[in-house]
Amino acid sequence: MKHLLLVATASLLLLMSLSTCTASLAQFSGDWTNVDANTGGITKLNIAVSGNTADVHAWGKCHPTDCDWGATNAFVFGPDVSSDLVSQAQALMAVYDSGFSVTTLFIKIQGNRLAVQSFTAFTDNSQRTNYASSYVFQKSSSITATGIIAEVKPLQQFARMEILPLRSGISND
Repeated sequence: MKHLLLVATASLLLLMSLSTCTASLAQFSGDWTNVDANTGGITKLNIAVSGNTADVHAWGKCHPTDCDWGATNAFVFGPDVSSDLVSQAQALMAVYDSGFSVTTLFIKIQGNRLAVQSFTAFTDNSQRTNYASSYVFQKSSSITATGIIAEVKPLQQFARMEILPLRSGISND
């Protein structure tokens, strides 16, 4: 019941924060990196989209390597109850339950970046304070430099070029 209340509260916060801006669900897809390289929070996201569903894989700051939070099915939100989520997605909500806390991510497109609101509630009676964080992510470069250039094929190939004489009556004398 406690987890359901957290998700319901988080859903209400998301709905209150939605703007009238819509995006294609495909815009969420890809590898995303936190613009703050020194973040102590979420460092990377991978969002996989298939049809009108999305999975969010998250990583958090840990030492010596980032902590893998794993992947979870995301809730996709549109502007109204009859929205086409593929073409009118407004936001994603991903919920991670670590066993000692529940973290809910609200993910929205802002231009060519992601705005992510994170709400963490502790469920282990540790008396730690629940907290909220905001992050901005940019799409990661999908091209890796390996020193090898792939073969480039022309769009159209010409076997032979021929120079035709001008027939304008102008003499070349």
